[in-house]
Amino acid sequence: MKVGTIKRAKGLELKQVLLARVDGSLLSPAAADLDEGALERREIERRELYVGMTRARDGLWVGLRTRCDRHDVRPGPGSPTDSLLGA
Repeated sequence: MKVGTIKRAKGLELKQVLLARVDGSLLSPAAADLDEGALERREIERRELYVGMTRARDGLWVGLRTRCDRHDVRPGPGSPTDSLLGA
């Protein structure tokens, strides 16, 4: 297993690729109310995502971020992840 960034994977071919916490809005059309700077940042992110996705030879897994991920909200007490978080 190799772990790296999309930028370091450019030009490589990998058997399996896992892209975690991808912003789902990158997979849909751009909102009409975005300013020029936001549109440019979005296009850069989309190009990087394309590079990451096209590195996969046999398998590709794309995990989408949720709203909770964006704010790094931890699960509440009693959640199934308590044992993982040391709670």
